[in-house]
Amino acid sequence: MVARNTRFHAALALCSALLAPAAWADVTDDAAAAVNEKYGMNVKKLFATKCSWCHQGYGMKQADGPRLGGTQLSFEQVITRIITGKSPMPGFRTQLKAEEIQALAEYIKALPAD
Repeated sequence: MVARNTRFHAALALCSALLAPAAWADVTDDAAAAVNEKYGMNVKKLFATKCSWCHQGYGMKQADGPRLGGTQLSFEQVITRIITGKSPMPGFRTQLKAEEIQALAEYIKALPAD
C-alpha cells in the first residue's frame, strides 16, 4: 500500500510540474539558477521530490500547503521549518542533507511574491 501511495504522489507531482503555467517555470527557473550553481544540484528536482506534494507549481501555487513565493519568513525561519516542520508538514531533518536544506531555503526565499 505504501509503494502504491508513493507512486501515486510521484505521478501527481510530475503532473503538477508539467501543468504549471509557463510563467511559473520562468520565475522558478530564475530562482533556481543561482542555487543550482552554488550547490551543484538541481534544486527544482529536489523540490519536486520532497515539497511539491503540498506546495505545487514549484512553490508558486497554494495547494495542500501554502504558496511559498513571497514568504514573509526569514531565511533562518525557512530553514527551521524545513528541519522541524509545522503540522501537518513533517520535518525533513532525517531525509535531507544540510546542504539540501540550505539550497531549498535559498530557492524558497528567491521565489517572487507575484
